[in-house]
Amino acid sequence: MLVVLAVIVLPVALAESFDNPPQGNINWKVYDYNASGQAFRSRQPYRVANGEDGGIAFDFLYTPDTALEITGHPSYRGDLLGDMTGKTITATVGVTVTSGGPMFTYYGEGTPSNSCGTPANVRLFFQTQTPGPFVETDYWWSNPADADLQLMASGSDMQIKNPMQGEFWSDYYGHFGTYAYADAFNAAVKNVKAIGLSFGGGCFFENGVGIEPGTGSAYFRLMDFSADPPGVVDLSAEVVPTFILAPFVVPTLIELP
Repeated sequence: MLVVLAVIVLPVALAESFDNPPQGNINWKVYDYNASGQAFRSRQPYRVANGEDGGIAFDFLYTPDTALEITGHPSYRGDLLGDMTGKTITATVGVTVTSGGPMFTYYGEGTPSNSCGTPANVRLFFQTQTPGPFVETDYWWSNPADADLQLMASGSDMQIKNPMQGEFWSDYYGHFGTYAYADAFNAAVKNVKAIGLSFGGGCFFENGVGIEPGTGSAYFRLMDFSADPPGVVDLSAEVVPTFILAPFVVPTLIELP
């Protein structure tokens, strides 16, 4: 459905610092693979503080199932969603250990089908939606920019930063947004429907991560998420649709937010 409103153009700082969140639900969700590995179940992150900085967090599971932390909420339209052409996306992230010495793992670690050996990590992700069936260029991951979860568990927060240029992003099947895929990438950047973080390891970017049972416990923190430089809010933009996400194994649409 297309909702047309009056056009009001305002300069804004395109950022979510989580320092002064509004009351009510957090407009982000965490997605874990269900038991079948073919679909997601969602959960709500919670608010945390790290010194004077506010953030949102979720607890790591003891199964390598956590795949995404993203938003597609209409309140971000014209801010983190919509036309992100020329922007640079930045996320400040960290891991807080709550017991023991948690060891991070990812789905398929040590198996022949996932033999690349890249440690469990988090990276930037965004998505558009084109009409019709699944299209690989609806989904884009920062490549190679990521943050190693095990390194962050030592106490160091990290910043993942990526310009919205095709050579720094790859799609669902690993094609960079250049050459034959440049037009599709640029179209996706002009119409971002969901944005956030993706978790994976080995050869894949969204296969899911977790903590090895018996090693400890920890939670993940997202402290800031921004798109710079500032742009404008166009309130005539299309309202974010409800079905906008494809999981790792079989592209299947799920409801968001």
